[in-house]
Amino acid sequence: MEQQIQDLIASIRKDGIETAQKESENIISQAEAKAAQIVKAAEEKSSAILSAAEKEAELSRSSAEALIRQSARDVALSLKKSIEEKYTAILRDKAAEAMHGDKLVSLIRSAIEGDVSGKAVELSASDMEALRSSLSSAFAEEIKKGMTVRSSSSVSSGFRISEKDGSGYVDYSADECVRLLLPHLSESLREIIL
Repeated sequence: MEQQIQDLIASIRKDGIETAQKESENIISQAEAKAAQIVKAAEEKSSAILSAAEKEAELSRSSAEALIRQSARDVALSLKKSIEEKYTAILRDKAAEAMHGDKLVSLIRSAIEGDVSGKAVELSASDMEALRSSLSSAFAEEIKKGMTVRSSSSVSSGFRISEKDGSGYVDYSADECVRLLLPHLSESLREIIL
């Protein structure tokens, strides 16, 4: 009997060990499956984070490129405007220089050919003072026919020929000459400054 008890205990022990081993293998298998699931979830999350970071980096790069292009365009427009302003100022100075002294009297003479009655020649106050005697002698005949010569605050250089009643005028000022000349510059020069 004792042998049977021993066999029974050995059998129970063997069954217990086998059950424990199976249970242990089952727990290990479940743990490995859970670990694989956790690793897979971590890889998916890592991939999603990496993808989002790549998209954000691409967006930042695109934004930076657009900002650089915009800045380059702004600089080009600013440079173009600056060159245009400088060129216009030089052209205005040269036109004003050409419309000074005896040259101005000659230009007025060319512009007023024909009927002068009811007309007024308007000059800047400084040109009027400098050319008073020249104008009086050069246009004595026209003044007798009714033309007047007067200073005008709206003319800084050059001259205007207007109706005495102020109903209309033709502007020969340096500013107006420049405005009229700019569209007719040679194409290559316009490309440089504009």
